Amino acid sequence: GTVIQLGTFSKTLVPALRIGWVCAPRPVIERLVLITQAGNLHVSTINQEVALRAARKLFPDHLDTVRDAYRAKRDTMLAAMDEFMPGTVSYTRPEGGMFIWLTLPENIDSRQLLAQALEDAKVAFVPGQAFFCDHSGRNTARLSFATEKPDRIRDGIERLALLIKRVHNQ
Repeated sequence: GTVIQLGTFSKTLVPALRIGWVCAPRPVIERLVLITQAGNLHVSTINQEVALRAARKLFPDHLDTVRDAYRAKRDTMLAAMDEFMPGTVSYTRPEGGMFIWLTLPENIDSRQLLAQALEDAKVAFVPGQAFFCDHSGRNTARLSFATEKPDRIRDGIERLALLIKRVHNQ
């Protein structure tokens, strides 16, 4: 089969540039270029030049900085989850990225929990069902540690864990 890899600098470099990349066989790239041109002609040439220079000169050091920051935030979230989450909840221990995948007790629907989490705990997450083609995963959630400071991550996990315990015991 054909493998197509898409990426973006929006998550790692400069969100406002709206610059991405693709690795694919040349015929696929040629078709993607036509589609892009039909939709928006092209991204600003200045933005493309900024992205190219940044990728060549700044990106390696920047990536190290982002990686270290995400690692520290991930470790903070995992430590808080180890401390506060009930044993009925399981979660991943990612080696990269910016998300932790949570599996809740079977009796908890993450979409309903989200409404309570926003209102009562002032915590947000993405209900996991959105990531399943077959609409399963109703008791799963994706937590992000990318944008919050470590003290807010710890506090948010503690509040979410208390809410999960309360909902599970109802």
